[in-house]
Amino acid sequence: MKKLAYLSAFIFMVSCNQKVKNAEEMHVGEGEISVAVDESFKYIADAEIAAYQAHYPKTKFNVIYAPEQKAIGLMLSDSVELAIVSRELSDKEQRYFITREIEYQPGKMAVDAVALITNKDNPLEEISMEDIGKILKGEDSEYKLVFDNSSSSNLNFLLDEFQIEELNKTNIFAANGTEDVFNYIEKSKKSIGVIGHNWISDVDHKPSMALKERIKVLGINNDGEVTFPEVASLKDKSYPLSKTVFLHTTQHRWGVAKGFVRFACSQVGQLIVEKMGLQPYYLIPKKYEMFDTPELTTVE
Repeated sequence: MKKLAYLSAFIFMVSCNQKVKNAEEMHVGEGEISVAVDESFKYIADAEIAAYQAHYPKTKFNVIYAPEQKAIGLMLSDSVELAIVSRELSDKEQRYFITREIEYQPGKMAVDAVALITNKDNPLEEISMEDIGKILKGEDSEYKLVFDNSSSSNLNFLLDEFQIEELNKTNIFAANGTEDVFNYIEKSKKSIGVIGHNWISDVDHKPSMALKERIKVLGINNDGEVTFPEVASLKDKSYPLSKTVFLHTTQHRWGVAKGFVRFACSQVGQLIVEKMGLQPYYLIPKKYEMFDTPELTTVE
């Protein structure tokens, strides 16, 4: 007898801190909004938006890919209703919500990572946290760090991680977007690209795998332990350069923006995160049922 496992998920919604008031306010299935997305989160944002539109085909998203600070600025200037970035808003930025009498409720969608990539012919297989810090500080190094743009959230993340207040640009280069980082790395064996892991994490996404084939992903050596950006190391927090994907909206009534935040943090949205090779921020309980089935036989 063979054991067949059937996977079913408990149907429930994780609210992502968004409180449902009443049914009349939940106009989440129809409408048009503008969204500013930190470019390092492009693929995970695209996947979640596509899934939302599959559920609600009467919705439309006008997506702007921009550096993180610009994305937040667009939201706080009412140019977009939703911003997908890698940090919570500062106290100064939260004043917008206070003056508009809107409750600030950031959503947390996923745990992504800062991935370091290099030329396939580069003999380097790993890099230590100490050496990353030295490059950022402009100390002697044969390598250059290549970021997607001069206002990169990945750059800001590393500066915070290493507590660097003033950046030495000696070993720093700003490319013209994430795809340009890959182009630069292919031409330079002494460069290390800094990208969002979601660009190369989805094994079922052909564009992601095509990009990954062009480069080598470096392991991070942290106190002698080498880890790579992957679900296991994000889940157990052993990968030192992990970061959270935050969803911010200025929409105070239920509509497409707030509906999307709730959706991305619910069962379906979290399964999309998992499918992409990232770590869901909310763990969805799963139920397994085991039962016997007859052996299949060939009839001659």
